[in-house]
Amino acid sequence: MTRVPPSFRSIALVALLAACGSDPVKTKPNGSSNPPPPPEQTELTFEVSATEPTYVKLASPALVTPANPQSSSDWDLAFVGYDVLTNGGISGSASGAAFGPLDVSVFAFPDEAVDVPFWIVDAAGGVFWRWYAYDGSSHTLYSRYHVYGLRSGGTLYKLQVLGYYGDVQGAPVSALYQLRYAEVTPGGSGETQEVKDLDATLDGKDPGPDVPSGCLTLASGATSALTPNQAQKSLDWDICFQRESISVNGDRGGPGDVTGVDLQAGDTDDETIALVKKRTAASEEPRFDDTDEATLASPELEYHGDGVTSAFTGKWVELGTDPPAPRPATAFIVRAADGKSRYLVAVDSFDGATRDTPGTVTLTVVPSVSP
Repeated sequence: MTRVPPSFRSIALVALLAACGSDPVKTKPNGSSNPPPPPEQTELTFEVSATEPTYVKLASPALVTPANPQSSSDWDLAFVGYDVLTNGGISGSASGAAFGPLDVSVFAFPDEAVDVPFWIVDAAGGVFWRWYAYDGSSHTLYSRYHVYGLRSGGTLYKLQVLGYYGDVQGAPVSALYQLRYAEVTPGGSGETQEVKDLDATLDGKDPGPDVPSGCLTLASGATSALTPNQAQKSLDWDICFQRESISVNGDRGGPGDVTGVDLQAGDTDDETIALVKKRTAASEEPRFDDTDEATLASPELEYHGDGVTSAFTGKWVELGTDPPAPRPATAFIVRAADGKSRYLVAVDSFDGATRDTPGTVTLTVVPSVSP
């Protein structure tokens, strides 16, 4: 069995005694009297298949078998292999979402509201799924300035995300993307194209299949507003942006042939937020300029389209260990299918993990209050 020592209950107790929880943990005000008892932690143990989803209802918590998962609101999380999905966005018709990772010290104060800067709804993604680093102290997204290789219609491009924030009347606004990209051929790189304030704000709405957002066609540089439903039927785009999510027009992302690769993917786990925050568009321009056709066409690179990404993707498990193990001291807050109820969840252990499945999973669940 792969178990995270000490147990989540022990970690929460240590956090409470040490009063160590920085954002998003909130301490209780001094002088409070007769505080309500904290919600009870519940453990749920279940088998996870490599190919068939296991559905979890967090209110119980319990396993459920919805007759039609795509249109059912009777489940909140689905586990299949090392994917964890929520019942919303591309994965379901309900209003589920999640945010994380959080430090497991949030379990010390389960009756205190967790500050969620934005909800992550399941979406097509994968090529760009770790393009940013998140600073929990300021609720800010910072681009890692990785260079991405993209193939579209047989043409190679390189692309760098320069920022997530635009300026509107002197105030920073999130989900206004800044980008640079260029076509790359054996003869060299074409002129660098800059895209300013590509609008992925969704006009303040929650992500949904009928909410339009900004998309980019690389060959022409044209931008357009497409809903996810429209994007799933259109060949007239290469990259779409919905809040923090970036998808490409290939595989689950759309009907096109666009594939991509993160050239610095191997550096991601070692990139601290302090390191990422020091990077700028100017400091990372040489890395962009030095990316040539020989680099992008290397047979060692694995170009791919998009699968389904959620708040859990790449953040809840350490796949580099043998066998894979839960990421220690990590929790997530989940918005249930009803769009209102909230739960803190953390994976305590795997038993019988292989490269394809965590085997038997033990999940800790605690109801969380809304702010």
